[in-house]
Amino acid sequence: MSTFDDRLQPVALALPELVHRTVSDGRRLGLTLTYVDGAAKDLKTAGATWFGARRMWVIEAVSAGQVVDWLRKVLQGHRFDFDEAYKPIEAALANPDRDFFTKLLDVQIFPLTTGGCAVSSLYDQPVVKCLRGLNGRFHKNAAAWEIHRPVEAILKALREHAGVDEVFVFVHEQAVVLEALLSVGTSPLPLTVPAASPPFGETAGDQEEQGTGFLSTIGEAIQRLSIDEVALAGIADSAGLRSYQVAGVRHLATQTSACLADDMGLGKSRQSIVACRLSAGAEGRILITCPATLRINWEREILAVYPNARIGMVGEDRMSTLSGCDWVIANYERLGGLVKEKDLDFRVMAVDEAHYLKEAHAGRTRNAFMMAGRIPRRFVITGTPLLSREVELHTLLRLSGHALGRMELAEFRKQYAGSPEKRALLAEALKGWMLRRRKDVLTELGTKTRHVRYVSPSEGLAAYHEVMKDMSLTVMPKITKLRQTLEALKTEFLIETAQGLGEEDKLIIFCEYMQTVETLKHALAASGIGCVTLVGADSMSKRQRAIDAFQTDPSIKVFVATTSAAGVGITLTKANWVCFGSCPWVPAVMRQAEDRAYRMGQTRDVNVLMPLIPGTIDEKIWRLIEAKTEIEEDVVEAVRAELELA
Repeated sequence: MSTFDDRLQPVALALPELVHRTVSDGRRLGLTLTYVDGAAKDLKTAGATWFGARRMWVIEAVSAGQVVDWLRKVLQGHRFDFDEAYKPIEAALANPDRDFFTKLLDVQIFPLTTGGCAVSSLYDQPVVKCLRGLNGRFHKNAAAWEIHRPVEAILKALREHAGVDEVFVFVHEQAVVLEALLSVGTSPLPLTVPAASPPFGETAGDQEEQGTGFLSTIGEAIQRLSIDEVALAGIADSAGLRSYQVAGVRHLATQTSACLADDMGLGKSRQSIVACRLSAGAEGRILITCPATLRINWEREILAVYPNARIGMVGEDRMSTLSGCDWVIANYERLGGLVKEKDLDFRVMAVDEAHYLKEAHAGRTRNAFMMAGRIPRRFVITGTPLLSREVELHTLLRLSGHALGRMELAEFRKQYAGSPEKRALLAEALKGWMLRRRKDVLTELGTKTRHVRYVSPSEGLAAYHEVMKDMSLTVMPKITKLRQTLEALKTEFLIETAQGLGEEDKLIIFCEYMQTVETLKHALAASGIGCVTLVGADSMSKRQRAIDAFQTDPSIKVFVATTSAAGVGITLTKANWVCFGSCPWVPAVMRQAEDRAYRMGQTRDVNVLMPLIPGTIDEKIWRLIEAKTEIEEDVVEAVRAELELA
């Protein structure tokens, strides 16, 4: 008979399982592990690599016993049944799946114009070891290795030393340029705050051992072409083009490559669509590259002009479907999927919001270069071709095939950046390639007036000064936190502005931080003011519902959005007031945002409010904006002024 104490004896609990899946290819071993808070850092330190495509940690394929011992050491202090992991690891090692990892490494080989090749890949230890063995030099900005060996030698080494079969390696036919990337330099009015020094090693590293090159292609030299004026007149009439828009179509269609840089709201999309079709011919396929949020806008615009157009979306439609389309729309993040589709030919490429390519070393820029290199007609579309620095234009000029784009970046900066005199030379060189018109071509458009409002928060600046005194923060995190604090302190002003709207008024409020959007959404609802919101995480359908509601529903008085989500590509002409919670860093971004209201279709004057809190970094950022505006006007607006005098 059991005693009371016997019945209270503890029951031994089984240890939790650690390894859920194991796969080996003979060189690599992939492990799907139970999540342990903070273990990722320990695993990386111990030599494991996270392979996102397979959702696994990857290590060198050694014996099962060695792997289990390694797991015990890395995860010491955590209770798992390590012994239970032995059998599945041993089974995976005994039955390798040869291409399980390598077919997803996205290995690409680019012939270099100077000889040799550049090789890019997802990070993989065997591939890195192989390329180092070929005396490769890694260029961080290009995310690629420079290898002075022929393609065949590289393919052989990858196969023999990294297990990468050449069927999984994409070899580009077009040679690319590997060129040193310039430092971005300092802004005219650098913004600094007292802050902690970066942790030791944060600014150090192996930069001296790495190359500084980035990859690009140089477009074919621009040629002048004739245009069918009868066809142009016919489509201009059916598409409802204004006279200045007809001139814009002619500017694009009479060159193999050109830039349409009209001010926001002048119908650049409509002009580009007509120019693309005239340039591609009746059956030629056209590629539209744009930010993801603008894909639906482009689809609508194309169908408005060509109702029978067959339009495909990269990422949504299969490649077999795209081959049957005469228009293909790809957002920048999806452009890489087209790079390997050499059989999908295009006659024309239009790059919308082309200033997204200002960072020469970004992956989307490289993909745009690769596509442009094999498309004969390339149109650059942006209302803000220059955001902060003259060198940002170099990418667009090179992609186009403009003579200035054929210069090395360092030489371009030496000749055309840094002073009003050099910028004047740049503006002169851009004539003929860039066409820019201001909104004064819209005679029915009212005025846009910008007002600075100095705001004194009722709760004072204690929260701001508390952040300023925090010396545990380094410079950039501190500036971000200061801006967040200032934006929060302006919510009272923003709400009062909304409450003061007249019966026919509507207001757009642009914020930099999502928390402010949420705060305003609830505060406006509590005040009985109808509003809609838009942030980057919203789906395309939700985004469009918010825009349509603001444009059509009289009860919706306020549109609250982050600048990054709503600052480009949409029409909000029902608004006659625009207000910013924070000042954007770049004047062109600010102008892009406020011109969501001030564009074709607007029949009223538009007032823009910029609230600033005196005695804070608000004032410094505003001075920085004014300095950057001067650079833009010296180049872009000078081109426009020269055209008016011509």
